[in-house]
Amino acid sequence: MKGRHENTTAFYTLDGCHSNLLSTVFRALMVNREQPDNAWKSMCEHPKIQDRFRTQGVDNWESRDTISWDDPTVLFTLTRMLNDDGLPIMLGEDRNRERFGRFPHPTGSTIQYVRENIRNASSQTNDLFEDLVTHLDYLLIRCSASKIGDDRYLQGRAGLCVMGFLTSEEVKTLRSTLLGGGWTVAKDEPIDGGVRDAIRHLNALLIAAERRNAGLIHRMHA
Repeated sequence: MKGRHENTTAFYTLDGCHSNLLSTVFRALMVNREQPDNAWKSMCEHPKIQDRFRTQGVDNWESRDTISWDDPTVLFTLTRMLNDDGLPIMLGEDRNRERFGRFPHPTGSTIQYVRENIRNASSQTNDLFEDLVTHLDYLLIRCSASKIGDDRYLQGRAGLCVMGFLTSEEVKTLRSTLLGGGWTVAKDEPIDGGVRDAIRHLNALLIAAERRNAGLIHRMHA
C-alpha cells in the first residue's frame, strides 16, 4: 500500500480476461528461469497473443528479452478482454464496480474485508470453507511475494498493481462457495451487514464474468 495518500484508500477492480490466455501467460512468466524462452515461445504461438502484440505495436516477440514490458504489464495487456473497438470490456453494473472498488475497510478492499470476517461454519474441517478461503486468496495474494518470491506484480510501471487472478473455472468455484453453507460471519464483524453487502457486489461481478466465460485479474489502484 506504499505511495498512496495517507487519507485515501486504494480503489480495486476485477478486470475480465481471456481465461486460457491468463493461465498460459502467467505460466510462461513464472517458468524456471534457466529455460525461460521455451515456455515463452510456446505462449507466443497462440494467434490471440500475436494479435495482441501487433495491436500494441510489437513486431518481435520471439524472446522474452525482446519485450520491454515488465511482467504485470505483459500479463494484463496480453489477457485483458476487449470489445470489437479494442476497448476494455467492463463487467457488471457501475454501482457494483463502485461499491466493490472502495469498501469501507482500512485498505478499501472488499475481498480483504470478506476474508477477515468470515469463519468456518463447522467445528471440523470444512471443504467448502477451505475452497472459499483458497479462492479469495487467489485474488488477494496469488501474485504477492509470499507466493512468487518477489514484489514484481505489485510494482508495475505506471502504478500497475496486480494482486491476483482467477481462471474462469475458479470464478465458478468462488461463486459456488460464496453461495454455499460452509461459512458464517464473524461475531465481531466491524460493520453490521458488511460481509453480506460485500458479497452481494462481488457476486454480481462474478456472475458477469461467468456469462462471458472470463477469468479475472484483481488490481489495486493507488
